[in-house]
Amino acid sequence: MAMICALCVTQKPLFRLSYLINSVLALAVLSNELNFLELFFAASIGLHLWLAFSQDKWTMLTISCCSALVFTVFLAAHLLLGSPLYLIVLASIVLTISGYFTDEELTTSADETTQLSSASYMEPAPLLNLPNTTLLRQRYYQWRKDNPQRAALVVFRLEGFAQVNQHIGRDFGDLLLAQSANRIKQLLLIDEVISLAGEQKLAHLGGLNFAFVCNLAHQKHLHEQLINQILGATVKPFNVANCTIKVSARASFVDCDEQENSFDNLISFAFLALDSHPQQQVVAYHQQMKIEQIEQQARLQELANIDFTSEFELYFQPIICNQHEKIEFLELLLRWQHPRQGILSANRFIDDIRVAGLAYPLATFVIERAAELAMALRMEGISMPLSINLFGSEMLNEEFIEFIDRIFAEHNLQAGDLIIECPLNLFMSLDEQGKAMVSRINSIGIKVCVDGLGDSPIWLAKLPNLAVEYVKIAPALTADFSQQSHVRSLISGMVDMHNQQNAKVICEGVETREQLNFVKSLNTYAAQGYYFSHPLSSVGMISWLKQWQIEHQ
Repeated sequence: MAMICALCVTQKPLFRLSYLINSVLALAVLSNELNFLELFFAASIGLHLWLAFSQDKWTMLTISCCSALVFTVFLAAHLLLGSPLYLIVLASIVLTISGYFTDEELTTSADETTQLSSASYMEPAPLLNLPNTTLLRQRYYQWRKDNPQRAALVVFRLEGFAQVNQHIGRDFGDLLLAQSANRIKQLLLIDEVISLAGEQKLAHLGGLNFAFVCNLAHQKHLHEQLINQILGATVKPFNVANCTIKVSARASFVDCDEQENSFDNLISFAFLALDSHPQQQVVAYHQQMKIEQIEQQARLQELANIDFTSEFELYFQPIICNQHEKIEFLELLLRWQHPRQGILSANRFIDDIRVAGLAYPLATFVIERAAELAMALRMEGISMPLSINLFGSEMLNEEFIEFIDRIFAEHNLQAGDLIIECPLNLFMSLDEQGKAMVSRINSIGIKVCVDGLGDSPIWLAKLPNLAVEYVKIAPALTADFSQQSHVRSLISGMVDMHNQQNAKVICEGVETREQLNFVKSLNTYAAQGYYFSHPLSSVGMISWLKQWQIEHQ
């Protein structure tokens, strides 16, 4: 029975044959005890030992040797002491134990071989041959010692590889990375780019980041020319696995003479420039970026223990209807009463709020405060809608909608008392669930306003699919009157399209009478800006509204 189990476990044909021979001989010995059978039995055990040696399986080999030892001991006892011959069959039973270790070790070895083979492919040879950060640092210091000339450190970051790895596999992604590096290398074969090792001039900093150092002694803007050439080369399609693939790249550069001479600082400055401006394709590092980073780190520490009630305040600014010059609604603007930097507008710290994980708590605070102001206005007999700004797509969820619904009920608010302003990029990335949440907001009685129209042309194809009450045009489109003849037709087309969708168009950033006359000529519904009022504290909002009504009766 033990031999039958061993036959079922092992997968190697030669081992199965060896076990079968041993089992037949063992049964023959038990049946007849013929003297010549022990010779065949010894030969079969020797065959099994040879197979174990050839497969280099030490566990199986050890057990097989024990079986041979048992056979030798009992055979000697039979010949010298006259013990029963059938005791040598115990060697066959010991031999069956080795069958349970054969394929387990083979599988482990095969897995290790596969892993090693995979690991060798994961790092393409062209990237392994590129100099690393350590060599780049050494060559930079050597070159600066012998050539105290102006130089620039350029760092490249390739993008778009997450989709490549996801759709066609990591191996092809690595191959594409190697091809991208080769394209960059071909453009750096000039004397002005510092050599690192032989003809190698491009260093791999790890991941998707590459760098080189450029001598600017003869051409002041050579690094910028090389950057443009490299960006142009990387956007050309690649052919990988019979697929045409496009990738993108971003670059930053640091003037080695204007900044500290420490190479590690230069590298950190280049990465800081890339991370500080993720929307820009080419970023030049300047000292202000480091100052902003330090200020952000300080703000994050302060936000960890912030008290919303005492440090945050809502300001307001009116939106004036162009036709009858009455207030359409008041936009509530969040301000931080910073202990050292003074009053900060929301665009100065809203990203820090998200990083600190305070977006949702702050949104609930703003909504509750807006609801209190709306209720106070109603108690004074003033019917005036208030708008608040949504912080991001993380607000469009079931919990947030239920919270708004509860606030409406607690403060006895009516439909139209609150307006939610959403940034343009939020609507551009809405999925079906997000659109459903916008519809839920409308069903509660809250109007929706899109803020910043004109920043992206893609928006024109998406807005008609959404039910919004107001659309705000970005200030940049109406700021420069010297070029208004070139943009009038564009803005007029945008306004007409949204008017047809029953969306009221509001122009932001109106600061002069001339600007106001221009936006009125575009058939816009309302305007907002310093021409009417600077943002004011909501503490005196009721008094300001009463005074406005008296002055504009």
